Amino acid sequence: MAGQVTAHNTSTCMARAAPAKLDAGTNIALKVRASCPSGCDLRRNIARIIAQDGEVVKETELTEFDETGNETDEFIVEAPIEPGGYTWTAVFPAQHKEGVLHEGSSAPFSFSVRRHATSMAVWDVPSPIAFSEEFRIKVGLKCFAECGLAGQEIEVYDHEGAKVATATLGSVPWSGTTALCWAEVELEAPGTEGYYTWEVKCRKPDLELPHEETSYTFGFRTARQPDHVVTVEVIDKDTKTPIKNADVLLHPYRGYTDERGLARLMVAKGEYELYVSGSGKETFQTSVKVASDVAVRAELLELIVEDF
Repeated sequence: MAGQVTAHNTSTCMARAAPAKLDAGTNIALKVRASCPSGCDLRRNIARIIAQDGEVVKETELTEFDETGNETDEFIVEAPIEPGGYTWTAVFPAQHKEGVLHEGSSAPFSFSVRRHATSMAVWDVPSPIAFSEEFRIKVGLKCFAECGLAGQEIEVYDHEGAKVATATLGSVPWSGTTALCWAEVELEAPGTEGYYTWEVKCRKPDLELPHEETSYTFGFRTARQPDHVVTVEVIDKDTKTPIKNADVLLHPYRGYTDERGLARLMVAKGEYELYVSGSGKETFQTSVKVASDVAVRAELLELIVEDF
């Protein structure tokens, strides 16, 4: 009969769906598959991605046919900006071509959107620091999606929770990185001796794409103003040759030997325990009384490792 229309059912699914968790505003690679039980070639028919508010996110054509179904090429859509859970739907709308009505079908898929994760680093923290002395630290902040964080403000809080400094991240990434924005912060040490733990915070960055708040805790020790120099010479006890990069600890002061095996530490008057260690060497220990400039010689023995 002229004009008679044959109706075929269809089924739709995601050939490539969104990951379960996505960063806000990032690209999502998708692919839709539509099939007819009669094995019809549905190429050039359309498929859509519909958001949960009914908006058409993407409309594209079915381009591949493999006798059992039809697929679109892979296409890219942008994830929502607002964090939360989402359910979108892949839709094959009813389409009438060449006397066959292919009925519509759909398949929902869900995912969640999260704020961009960030990480913070703090370095070049001196220790010990003389009472009430000004000192500087470096603070870096990075988005794992490598968003630009230049211009964001960081805050430093002391051991009592009081804000003691703010700084703005610069536009030039730290050397050797692509997205670690950083700033140098000037601080003032407490006026009493002790070990202090302070915190650096970056509130949720003021950017189009939402980012997580992050923080980093760093510690330092304060001590009296140094009065004298303690020079430590470190040599191999057997060969009498200088040991480079030996670790010299005159708690809380610390240093490392140079090519000549020498380390110079500025310390306050007092009595200290000196520990000297080097790679593959036994640790040297002695007591040092500092009432004036002092020179100490540390002879290190090879570390003997017993086989069992």
